[in-house]
Amino acid sequence: MNTAEQNTKQGMLSDSMEESDVMKQFMELLSQQNMGEQSQGFMEMFRYVAGMQMQLSIVVDELQGMREQLAKLQESQPKTVTERLMSRVVQLQEKVVGLSERLSAVKEHLMETAAQAVHAFKEKGKAAMCTAVQKGLSGIKSILADYQEKIQEVKMDFDKTANQIDSIGDELKQIGNSVSNVGRLIVGKGTKEVSDEKQGVALTRLMNRLIKNIAAHLQKNMDTVDHALEKLDNLSVRFTVEKETEKGGCSSVKDKLSQMKAKTKQQKKVPEMDKTEAKKKEVCL
Repeated sequence: MNTAEQNTKQGMLSDSMEESDVMKQFMELLSQQNMGEQSQGFMEMFRYVAGMQMQLSIVVDELQGMREQLAKLQESQPKTVTERLMSRVVQLQEKVVGLSERLSAVKEHLMETAAQAVHAFKEKGKAAMCTAVQKGLSGIKSILADYQEKIQEVKMDFDKTANQIDSIGDELKQIGNSVSNVGRLIVGKGTKEVSDEKQGVALTRLMNRLIKNIAAHLQKNMDTVDHALEKLDNLSVRFTVEKETEKGGCSSVKDKLSQMKAKTKQQKKVPEMDKTEAKKKEVCL
């Protein structure tokens, strides 16, 4: 192992230990304040992010494997095919790495929120701690919402690439059929469909299957983001309740969650009402 690798591993280990210390302090503080549900919710957010990062790590590794495979096949497969596929795979890998960096930002924000919450409690007490957590969760929600939008775009890129690879395979298949049938016509034989396993066709079929598998991984990641955003809202409400209780309020967690659900349902009804009104206007016209 060279010096650069040693320094990198030492740096990662140091960061991990620092994160562990911060989270340990925050979890202990929440436990002391009888906020077990909030503690579990916060750690659950951490696990959501770690799980999504793991999924993206698998995707990056699979794309790297595709690049290495394409590099080995450049001499035996049509150059135009391997170059087009390599270009697309490189672009997709860069986009997935970008997604992973966004998740790293979410993780860092969680750590900062924990650290600020501990500091706020030491300075001003429980209500201040809850306010710090809510502020941090609001920032995390914004980052996750941006991530959600970005991963949808990347997923669409993978779907589009799968279709493009299909088209390349069809082009090669048609070329193979044309060349073979010209020869058959010259010797007086009829035309026939040529096997898919022409040079380059098998490669496109393999790459297409891998790309679709990766797209399925990204869909799971998107589903996890949806769950994380929902949990984030619920967690923020729980810290609101604790803050109000500290100040002498009497709101319950169930009351707050019910209010949130009612608000969400009302927001969903508005577009439906608008559509109804629009239809009435059309009838009148």
